[in-house]
Amino acid sequence: MAKAVIIWGAMALLPFAAPLSAQDNVREACMADIRQFCSAELASFSREKVRACLVKNIKKTSPGCQAAAKARRDAERAKKKGS
Repeated sequence: MAKAVIIWGAMALLPFAAPLSAQDNVREACMADIRQFCSAELASFSREKVRACLVKNIKKTSPGCQAAAKARRDAERAKKKGS
């Protein structure tokens, strides 16, 4: 019975896993670019400021960062569409 509750609980979280995973992918793929282009925003510990800076400088970032950011954007749009 306890296993069933854990399994159902984990399954309930799956719809939220894609955006979180996409966010982690952006963080991992873009950290060098964020340090290069958005160091002041990173030092502020404001996610919104870092995100705005990254969006502003996205064309300067590495191809991997651009791909991860696009995947995150697409995941957010798909989530909004599904809501």
